[in-house]
Amino acid sequence: MIFALTAAAAALQPPQLAQSRRAVLQSGCAAQSRRAILQSGCAAAFGGFPLPAFASFEGGGSLDDLPPQTKKVYEQYWPAMQLAADYFVFELRDQIKNPQQWDAIGATMVSKSIGSAQSPSKLETDIVNPMRILTLAFPPDAGSDEMQKELENFQFAMFGLSKIARVSPGSTAMPSQAVIDSALARWDQGAASLNTFFTAVNRATGEKRLTLIPKDGKGYPRSAKLYTQLKKDSALCRNRGGEALAGVWGQLMVYGTVTNPCGSVNIQTYFMGQ
Repeated sequence: MIFALTAAAAALQPPQLAQSRRAVLQSGCAAQSRRAILQSGCAAAFGGFPLPAFASFEGGGSLDDLPPQTKKVYEQYWPAMQLAADYFVFELRDQIKNPQQWDAIGATMVSKSIGSAQSPSKLETDIVNPMRILTLAFPPDAGSDEMQKELENFQFAMFGLSKIARVSPGSTAMPSQAVIDSALARWDQGAASLNTFFTAVNRATGEKRLTLIPKDGKGYPRSAKLYTQLKKDSALCRNRGGEALAGVWGQLMVYGTVTNPCGSVNIQTYFMGQ
């Protein structure tokens, strides 16, 4: 359910990335430096937008110093990344500790076939893709190399977790504690990669919007209660056809029985209330 929320966290649709960074660097653009690539026509492969000249951000930067398109992508996708960390702490770790929910983990991380087409997994769509877009949007000396490394590390950890979850013996035969510990170790690896990714983004922007995940998720300063309420209200709103139809539905109810047909917590109030 959390993955339906990340679509709302990104106000715009993700830019279509024609090629991966690796493919670009292995193409004819590879003859140029990475700085030159981003400042030349080759930048079209990075989402179709040119990135203007930029200063060095090593040791910390400022959001105002970043290229305009980088700032735009950051403002669009940082809520999705924080929501990913909230999911990691408030939902995924508990699912791992309860093997009866491992089917849900596997379903989240496995692509689905729709006719002859392949639909990406929820993990890919709602966490990996925002990470990839942010990585491509930031200049190399504003942390994108570090982001790319942690994106790959995160994917590796989640692949391992997915593999463990898919071979779960089921609710009637619990996995051994050693297997559960192995799954939790993959969670630790994923959390560490998110933390390093967040640190790189925070450093490059000079902002501290992205909250890191503490060891084992203990002491995470964000609100589990608000996260749970966001999930409930988002599900309620979807069941009523979205905000537009929910408003009509609410007007048809007896006066006073429904104060807000979509609930009191949406993606905007969620971040305001933290």
